[in-house]
Amino acid sequence: MPWVHASNGQIPPNATQAGNEADGTPLYLARAHYQGGVHIGKVRTAFGGANIPYGGKEVKVADYEVYVGQATWAAGAGGKLPDGAVKCGEESNGEPLFAARARIHGGVHPGNVRLAFGAANIPYGGNEEKANPYEVLIVNP
Repeated sequence: MPWVHASNGQIPPNATQAGNEADGTPLYLARAHYQGGVHIGKVRTAFGGANIPYGGKEVKVADYEVYVGQATWAAGAGGKLPDGAVKCGEESNGEPLFAARARIHGGVHPGNVRLAFGAANIPYGGNEEKANPYEVLIVNP
């Protein structure tokens, strides 16, 4: 998977837009090492870091990676993954995490999903919000 290291709100010039705020501000898919895992969330310059969902909260991490590859998204709901879902991170116990995005609060916000969640976990407004339905990053057919 094509990921580029960044920090403190930096967005690589070839980053792939994965969503947007309600006002249209672009959001990018990011992942960061946190609490022994690699967690998937979102970044934009104003955040000053990647915002990931973890433990019921939206957590800011200063060092992260930004996705710069092709992005194809497929529908999912209830924690289920579409065919071709790409592992982009993992919990501290090794359980895979997949990149997800969902329409919430007037925008499309990136986060993560795995079956046990029953929904996509989206970092927003200081919280980890559950979202159904959602879309999952898949390998290009």
